Amino acid sequence: MTDKIGLVTGAATGIGAGVCRQLTDKGVRVAVCDINEADGKALADDIGGVFIPCNVTSLDSVRDAMKACEDQMGVPDYIHLNAGIMTVPTGDPFLAIEDVTPAQYQNIVGVNLNGVYHGLKVALPAMRQKGGAITITASTAGLSVVPVDPMYTATKYALVGMGRAVSAANEGSNVRINVICPGVTDTQIVPDDYRKPEFNVMPVEVMAAEIVDLLINGANGEIRVKTAADKPAIIAPLPDLG
Repeated sequence: MTDKIGLVTGAATGIGAGVCRQLTDKGVRVAVCDINEADGKALADDIGGVFIPCNVTSLDSVRDAMKACEDQMGVPDYIHLNAGIMTVPTGDPFLAIEDVTPAQYQNIVGVNLNGVYHGLKVALPAMRQKGGAITITASTAGLSVVPVDPMYTATKYALVGMGRAVSAANEGSNVRINVICPGVTDTQIVPDDYRKPEFNVMPVEVMAAEIVDLLINGANGEIRVKTAADKPAIIAPLPDLG
């Protein structure tokens, strides 16, 4: 795996940081992309990667991040489009859909959905000649429902659909596009109510290992679901209505 290059968004903490560390362990040099400069720089220094500031809600920022990666490291072989948020900050009470403000709506759509659109728009042309893989972080919420956060649920459903459609449109190309649907993972955005034993909260390292395997070995169009540390991941049995 020497001379391979990875790029991760939402990389400074949580699942993204775990993926950065595990890619590094496999000999991949990683661009740590995030708006969180303090944690991002510390992680990049620790793993021998490069921190690149990136606000995924801005197409220009994502373009600049890709250019910086190409200039400093080269075109990525592996990209993990991971940045994601919930409608309200951790610790705040959840809101009924009618109480979600337009600004909150635009914020979660901007990060969770637009951020992946921006990543695909910039990454695919850059990667096509070299080849590689792009893995999108969706959620089991994109296959079921999180009643306390309808907008989180909506954006994650959208990412499953986007990943399937873009992978089908790129079938036969040098770039594999696939989607990971994590169950509850021990990150900073998980609310306390979802840390109860029945939710089988997974360590970040478990989820990161699954994502790295999907990046390296996953099929184009694969939708992989991981719900518990002691259970194997499955490929989502999604209907084919064509």
